[in-house]
Amino acid sequence: LRRKLSVLRASRRVLRPGGRLAFHTIEVPPGLSAAKRRRASLIGPPGVAVRTTYPSLLRSAGFIEIDEVDVTTEYLATHRRWLAATLRHEEGLRSVLGDDGVHEGIERRRRTVDAIEGGLLSRTLYSATRSHRLRYGRGARSSPNR
Repeated sequence: LRRKLSVLRASRRVLRPGGRLAFHTIEVPPGLSAAKRRRASLIGPPGVAVRTTYPSLLRSAGFIEIDEVDVTTEYLATHRRWLAATLRHEEGLRSVLGDDGVHEGIERRRRTVDAIEGGLLSRTLYSATRSHRLRYGRGARSSPNR
């Protein structure tokens, strides 16, 4: 969590006032049971389960005008295409990745598709604006007297 906040703060520092940041992320949707959250954490990418929301992290990093767009449908379509392409090119992939590598890749993609279809993983596009005000106080790089 601290690493994500640090990255967002560093991003804010390099943006001009009023500049925009946009990124997408894979998330565990809110409202899942503890067991489903654990399952999503195992299937999703590292760090998928955070204890707070991205809008909250963005606000903590000094961003305003935070927008979010659910792109889970597109995420699912992409994973289905990746799985289909992997299956279509399985023989050629085996010569490069080996039997175990191809098998693991196929199983990982199947688990991910199942998790998205089951509502365990979602993908969101976030955009936010760097505020025009300078932040002073603890951890600030400049002060009004400089």
